[in-house]
Amino acid sequence: DSKTRLQEHSLKCFKKLPIYKLLSHEGPRHSPIFKISVAISGSKQYVGKGTSKQIAQQDGASKLLKDQNII
Repeated sequence: DSKTRLQEHSLKCFKKLPIYKLLSHEGPRHSPIFKISVAISGSKQYVGKGTSKQIAQQDGASKLLKDQNII
């Protein structure tokens, strides 16, 4: 999965874990939308969205991997 790939890349290249930050949590309890940013050393922040924190983290990690040509 994207989050694992990003973690492995970040540890291998920078000896640091990616940084995830909760930006917002909107919507009703039964249908929330989470926005989470993710960054690795030297990258800009990428924002992922999802109906759970895990899905939002995966989305952000996937965007970072694609934009940085790490995949």
